[in-house]
Parts: sequence; C-alpha cells; structure tokens
Amino acid sequence: MKKLVIIVVLLALLQACGGRMSKKQNLDHTLYQYAKVMRWADFDQALNFMDPKADEDVMPTELELNRFKQFGVSSYVPRPILPGPDENSIIQTVELKLYNIHTKREKVVIDKQVWRYDEEQKRWFLDSGLPDITH
Repeated sequence: MKKLVIIVVLLALLQACGGRMSKKQNLDHTLYQYAKVMRWADFDQALNFMDPKADEDVMPTELELNRFKQFGVSSYVPRPILPGPDENSIIQTVELKLYNIHTKREKVVIDKQVWRYDEEQKRWFLDSGLPDITH
C-alpha cells in the first residue's frame, strides 16, 4: 500500500513539473522568436506577440507604426528575466539600439517588457506594448 501511495505522489509531482517545464520552454521560445523579429525590425510581425484583446492604449496607432518604419535595429540585448507580480508574468528589460534609416543617427531605447502567460491559450503575450521610441 505504501509503495502505491509513493508511486502516485511521484507521478503527480512529475506531472506538475512537466507542466511548468513546458511553460518555461514556451517562454524561452516566445522570447527568442520576439528577439528575432525585433532584430530584423519587423515591427508589424511584433504585433503578433500582443494579445488581440489588449487595451487600445497599449496597441500602437497607425502613426506609431509608421514611425517604427523609419528605424532599423542595430542591437537587441536582453537582460536577465525578472519575476512579475504573479506566477504568470515576467519582466524583461532590453537595450535596443535603433538607427534612423534617413539620417543614420543611432539612439538607445531601454524597453521594459511585461509578458503574461495565458492559461487558456497556453502562450505568452507581450502586455507592455512595443518599445517607446519617441524619446
């Protein structure tokens, strides 16, 4: 009887760990894909990482999207991930170097990204929006 209880407990623990590992792997994959999109300055594609149900104040306007098209990305350097306010969110700060394609002037933008895991969709969404490049 004791062996059965121990086996059931171990199986339950393995199942719980497996769920967390896949969530972590999903995060790693999402952050890698987002970094790849940003390095190629594909800001339209970066919108796919945002929740379609996000607040309108987070979604970029047409003017902001056009402003992004004036820039290329020369560097995308992520810093270590920090835990968010709950277990389904993380914070990642990224140093983004952009250059204006017309003037060739470079600027550095610090992008504080807030990512949220959606349990229903089993994926991570960028809640903080695209970087603020107006400064």
